Amino acid sequence: MNFKNMSIKKSLIVGFGTTILISVIIIVASLLLMNSQKSSYTEIIDKYVGATERIADCRITYNIAARNLRDVVLSGDMTALTTVNTRLEELDTLFANLKSIFPLEDTSTLDAFDNAIKSWKADAQHIAEVVRTSQTEAAALIVSDCTPKLNAAAEAGQKAAEALATAQAAIIKQQNLTSNIALAIIIGVMVVATVIVLLMALRIIKSLVEPSTQVRNALVGFSQGNLNVPVEFNGRNELGEMCDALRTSQSVLHSVIQDISDTTTQMAKGNFDVELTATFPGDLAPIQQSVNQFVVRMSDTIINISQSASQVSAGSEQVSNSSQSLAQGATEQASAVEELAATINDISNSSKQTAASAEQAQASVAEAGEQVNASNEYVKQLNVAMQNISTSSEEIGKIIATIENIAFQTNILALNAAVEAARAGSAGKGFAVVADEVRNLASKSDEAAKATKDLIENSITAVHEGADVVGKVTESLERTTVLAGGVTALMDQVTEAVESQTTAIAQITEGIDQISAVVQTNSATSEECAAASEELSSQASIMHQLMAEFQVGNKGGLSGSAPAASRYSGGDGWSEAPSSDPLMLGGRNDNPFGGPKY
Repeated sequence: MNFKNMSIKKSLIVGFGTTILISVIIIVASLLLMNSQKSSYTEIIDKYVGATERIADCRITYNIAARNLRDVVLSGDMTALTTVNTRLEELDTLFANLKSIFPLEDTSTLDAFDNAIKSWKADAQHIAEVVRTSQTEAAALIVSDCTPKLNAAAEAGQKAAEALATAQAAIIKQQNLTSNIALAIIIGVMVVATVIVLLMALRIIKSLVEPSTQVRNALVGFSQGNLNVPVEFNGRNELGEMCDALRTSQSVLHSVIQDISDTTTQMAKGNFDVELTATFPGDLAPIQQSVNQFVVRMSDTIINISQSASQVSAGSEQVSNSSQSLAQGATEQASAVEELAATINDISNSSKQTAASAEQAQASVAEAGEQVNASNEYVKQLNVAMQNISTSSEEIGKIIATIENIAFQTNILALNAAVEAARAGSAGKGFAVVADEVRNLASKSDEAAKATKDLIENSITAVHEGADVVGKVTESLERTTVLAGGVTALMDQVTEAVESQTTAIAQITEGIDQISAVVQTNSATSEECAAASEELSSQASIMHQLMAEFQVGNKGGLSGSAPAASRYSGGDGWSEAPSSDPLMLGGRNDNPFGGPKY
């Protein structure tokens, strides 16, 4: 099968459809095999295993019946014969079920087992009849007849079970053989199907990978700018058509790029009298139009730049002269501002010193006020002390008056004592002497009291005079305190005014410094402007030389003396009206090279 000329959709449908079909066939065969195995094993379980279980049940049942019969014979309990009869009936039912499910065609073993059971059953029934009349005879019959037939029945049942087991093993062996053959067939089919699928997958992968690889390499070459990567795949499917389209794209792009390269090479050499002549298909056509219009626009622009360079040169000379004058004036202005700033700085320093002196004076006045207040307090305390002294003097005067009264009374007593002594005569001479002495002491006390009184009165007078003086001093100090407070308030006002003046002068100084900085900046800027103007003039000369190296055509309809109007009005911002300003290139309202607007 040739996938090279088959469509991708059809190739994938064939590949995946074949894989799915083979998988479905294998799954169906596996399911059929599993179903056959399940049926065979179900038949074995239902028939052979069931028949074997019935044989075992029959053997268990007649053994139980035989044991019950022996118990009846040994015990003589006739009521237990009912149990024996029940077991015999159950044995008939089980054997009938065994015959209905016995799977072997050869029923000789089953018939032998049936005959042995019937023979034993007949003897068992006979013994059950005999035991009613004689237990001894019944026991003898069990030993002589029943037990050998019971053993014969067991042997026949064993042979029937062995026959079933042999037949079951043969069937399982045959079933395993059949399963192995079917499994081998399925594995063979899977191997063959896998090989077919792999071969088909390889063919499909090859039919897809080969052209995809070539296309990928070509596209990688496109991304790296290489258009010469070969694409050799040919086919009648989608990949073949894609390879054909890619080869065509390589050819067209190579032609277009070669034409653009030749044109830009000429432009790099300064020749703008060129245009693109190759065929630019589809979406590439606007590139051809844009490049050709760019060449025309560049020709017009170069002519405009050449004409503008002359005017820029003349304008730069005028700007240079103006900048020189501006720089000289700015230098003189900066010098004057520096002198003014120095003067303001001196004033500021003086005002700062004045403010410091005012602050010191304010501190001194405040300190003097505090001292006056302290003196006023001391004088008040002195006035209180003088008042206390005056009070004490008055109290002392009272005491002196008391002493005078005592001296007067003492003198009277002395006189009375002298009178009494005179009356006594010689017996009262000693008492008279004592009276004289007492009178003398009273006289001296009176004199001393009078002298002390005079001194105290003089002290009281002096104290009153001192109190008057202290009052006057206190009044004077209070007035001084009031005056000192006013002086302090005035000094505070003076200090605030000096500080305000200092702050204002500092602000003026700062403003002058800013003006000086601005003036210096203007001076430097004007000097730089002058230098830039000179550089602009030299660059304009260089621009003339550079413009002379370009070769331009007259496709834009420009004359050699006037700027031309734009020939393109495609909505990109160009104006059709001619410009009156030589710096308005081609009539545009902004710089076409991304510079500042004029």
